[in-house]
Amino acid sequence: IAIITTDSSSFVGPVINSSTPDPISEFNSQIDAIGTSGSPHEKGLWYAYESTLSGDASSPSFMRGSSRLVVVYVSDEPDRSDHHYGDGGSSTMTPSDYADSLKSLKSSSDLIKAHAISGDYPSGCTSNGGAEFGEGYYEVVSILGGTFMSICSGDWSTTMDTLARDSIAV
Repeated sequence: IAIITTDSSSFVGPVINSSTPDPISEFNSQIDAIGTSGSPHEKGLWYAYESTLSGDASSPSFMRGSSRLVVVYVSDEPDRSDHHYGDGGSSTMTPSDYADSLKSLKSSSDLIKAHAISGDYPSGCTSNGGAEFGEGYYEVVSILGGTFMSICSGDWSTTMDTLARDSIAV
């Protein structure tokens, strides 16, 4: 497991794997380090693309050929990778292009999955702080056969269980 943000293609911390002494604490520590004060113009599709193309996730030690790559986008707003404010982004790439890029990383479509936890389709949600519809993420998840879940849910236990079950390679 590796974590990036919607502001950067670099891993937040070390890769969490079977040799990590306390993977749950490490995961929580990395999430806590991210916080909630990132850019107001989130570009999750772009930074996942950058990370897998030439960033930390492009490393052969991370991107193992026969293992499944699972990308989980978490955002309370639509993807804005097509805007040029701030760093990164592309005004010409579409959600389909981002999905195709992810598919190109693996020898089989069974080895790539994308999920998103964002504002509800089609108009967002208002409970638990509210969120705008996760446009862009929704399209990539749909193309790649993943699961799109509500960030406004009051209980994420079902969400996490669904992500785990939907991410296992068969």
